[in-house]
Amino acid sequence: MGIKNAQQAQASYKSGSSNDPLKTKNMSLNGMWGEVADPEKAIDAAFANYGKNQGAKTQDVKVTLVGSAESKTPAGFEGALMKCQNVTLETTKEQTTPGPKSFTVPTCIWADYGTVGVVNALDPSTMLTGGQGFTLDQVAELTAQQYKASRSKA
Repeated sequence: MGIKNAQQAQASYKSGSSNDPLKTKNMSLNGMWGEVADPEKAIDAAFANYGKNQGAKTQDVKVTLVGSAESKTPAGFEGALMKCQNVTLETTKEQTTPGPKSFTVPTCIWADYGTVGVVNALDPSTMLTGGQGFTLDQVAELTAQQYKASRSKA
């Protein structure tokens, strides 16, 4: 992805009560910091590798990028590039529990010359019915918040 001296960070967030999992919302952030030679190239490489890397973790899930990555610039998002794209996850094994065979995860990736971050958000209640839950624009807003919160002056 063109990142020198890369360091990695991960975080997962959950809202709602574990007593009622259908009313929870989940967001994850996977990021790197270092020296990013070309932010746009890093985003494009991340999306290109996203399906390959995720699919390599398990043979029971097929990962497919839906359409093309869209540039996003939510209000207050400055100093970086962001692209968002839907990712479909589909189980390839026989299901033994009720639920959808596939679901869509809206994913946004930002990059500047020092950081790359991947943010996705899930709404389990809509996933179980085959819906998407969050839109790309909503995840772009969350991504902008994470970008702003993750940046610090050197």
